[in-house]
Amino acid sequence: MNIATIFGIIAGIFVLCAATFAATDSVQVFLNGPGLAIVLGGTIAATFICYPLREVMRVMGLFVSAFRAEELPIGDYIRDIVTISKTVSKKGEEHLEKSLKSMENEFLRDGLQMLLDGYSKQELEEILNNRIQQYHEQESNAAGIYRTMAALSPAFGIIGTLIGLIAMMQTMGDDITRIGPAMATALTTTLYGALFANMIYTPIATKVERRVEERTILMCVIRDGILFIKDKTPAPIVMDKLKGYLPPSKWSSIGAR
Repeated sequence: MNIATIFGIIAGIFVLCAATFAATDSVQVFLNGPGLAIVLGGTIAATFICYPLREVMRVMGLFVSAFRAEELPIGDYIRDIVTISKTVSKKGEEHLEKSLKSMENEFLRDGLQMLLDGYSKQELEEILNNRIQQYHEQESNAAGIYRTMAALSPAFGIIGTLIGLIAMMQTMGDDITRIGPAMATALTTTLYGALFANMIYTPIATKVERRVEERTILMCVIRDGILFIKDKTPAPIVMDKLKGYLPPSKWSSIGAR
């Protein structure tokens, strides 16, 4: 589990609950079923209008993945690429074929397979760059959907509030004492809209964008490593060049060249 995500959610709920209990004696005033339905239902419906069904359904699954701990071991991949570079320089490219099936990273496996198939350096670079670009664009679109939902949610909160105010205006002549509670109920819809936008949609979009950048960096490391292997670059040079993708504080964790 992603500890930071869980901690943030628990801390946010705690702060909101504490502020709610401190602000009023009647917590039930913050419970508004119709308002919640307007915000959630309206946001989801508008999102389906904006984007294709397949993209929206795929993005919904990212909500669950946000709770998973995921730290890409870029340093481990750099060590693996350096090891592969040493193997190729000593035994030749044909010794890679047996180890390809055990590689979990599909991008690395496909790149090395193309290397064994005899692709030129220019062809390798073009294909790998194209895959990196396509991945970055597609996954960035997923974050864009959550950004859209973050923009739509407060708007539907206002719509729900307007609906509540209209209903309140119709009953003003009957009993003026009902204006206060009705106004409070109407405003909770705006609260829901702002809450979902800033506690759920925007944080998830930010988390998705961060993971996309991390995976893109990893793919760039793999791409450069494969091109270095193609050029038969000495392993120490491969190590020094790939270390540039990491912050200096992590250089020592990779180990000796």
